Amino acid sequence: MKLCVPVRAPDGLASRVEPHLPNAEHLLLFDAGTREIRHVALREPPDGADEAPRFDVVLCASFDKATREALAVKGIAAFGTEAGTAGEAIAEFERLNPDVRGHGRGHGEKGKRRCDSRGGCNRHRDAFPWKPCADALRIAVSSQNRETISDHAGRCRRFWVYEIHGDEVGGKTLRELAPAQTLHSSELGNGHPLDDVQVMITAGMSPFLYQRLRRGGIRPFVTRETDPDEAVRVLLEKVARA
Repeated sequence: MKLCVPVRAPDGLASRVEPHLPNAEHLLLFDAGTREIRHVALREPPDGADEAPRFDVVLCASFDKATREALAVKGIAAFGTEAGTAGEAIAEFERLNPDVRGHGRGHGEKGKRRCDSRGGCNRHRDAFPWKPCADALRIAVSSQNRETISDHAGRCRRFWVYEIHGDEVGGKTLRELAPAQTLHSSELGNGHPLDDVQVMITAGMSPFLYQRLRRGGIRPFVTRETDPDEAVRVLLEKVARA
């Protein structure tokens, strides 16, 4: 897994964290598997030979709604931290996510993305690696009014759950949570109605819920789409192109 920390100046793990991502002049990229560190200067003209930096998580003190949405659309998590240095921020993240070391983002080798005989799909397992897909990939979409995608996922009580077999939607069911089962009021696990979900799509959620979902093995995505069916279709197309 690759972590990104916006910093004020390149000074390795001692770099001071820039609290506001848009103000950052440098990025510190940290590979949790290899422990490799790389600095990227944002104010310098890009070298045409260099690829745009790729990472899975941004560690920063604050994220506005537009920034969170832009990161979420790309499948990048926003992790809030009050750490003073990049090293402290990374250490905090790894304490809360002990399985990240050696956890890559790769999508598997080319030619090995075949769907298995049980209806699961190797591509889906690679794209959403936090929880095994088992017999099917399940995507939950917050929809309080049962028609459109709602925000405030932590307080939402109605979710459409789509079962994906290979590249096809096998069907969807509406799951209704009791007031005490909302993600704002309860933790995943211990028989929660969304325990078997691998992915969640919503119009908005707090950074804290974003982090809790990822720790619970659910990959969260914030979307501007309003139709649940269309949002699932768009997400699956993105996975297919990855």
